[in-house]
Amino acid sequence: MTKQETIQVITLLAGNYNSISEKSKEQKTLMINTWFECLGDLDYRLVLQAVKKTIIESPYPPTIHDIRKNAIEMVNPSNARTPIEAWEEAYKMICNGAYTTQEEFDKHSPEVKKFFGSPAQLRAYATNTDFNLDVVRSNFLKQYEVIINREKEQKLLPEQMKNMIGQLAEKMDIKQIGE
Repeated sequence: MTKQETIQVITLLAGNYNSISEKSKEQKTLMINTWFECLGDLDYRLVLQAVKKTIIESPYPPTIHDIRKNAIEMVNPSNARTPIEAWEEAYKMICNGAYTTQEEFDKHSPEVKKFFGSPAQLRAYATNTDFNLDVVRSNFLKQYEVIINREKEQKLLPEQMKNMIGQLAEKMDIKQIGE
């Protein structure tokens, strides 16, 4: 999205929300620059549709978060499973874990694989005769929510911001987001 297209988006919002149209020239300039920086990586038509969707859904002016969230959901509709459905996959993995190879492990959903981490860890669950399935299920269900929420947050960040965070993390010798 270009700066001129960002101005058009803000103009559309100002036509629907008095609190935006009543901003001073300096406030509008700051808003345009911030929105461009945070939404500029998205296609203008997608942002426009996300803005219109937000206008329809809410009587309150949208935030950048609202627009990015709606835009990303339009492109990648949420097909998230319930935690119980994901647990069913994890349980099957545990049942077959003693024989799971890397190739077989890679066939499973990313969020379930993140819980186990590796085929070796899965194998440890599968071959441990002392493990309590109820405890593992409870831990999985808690972790699954965290994993899903973290992935949603990552999708909201512009690519440029992810890259900058990664560079800063390297300088500070911190693991990158999502690792």
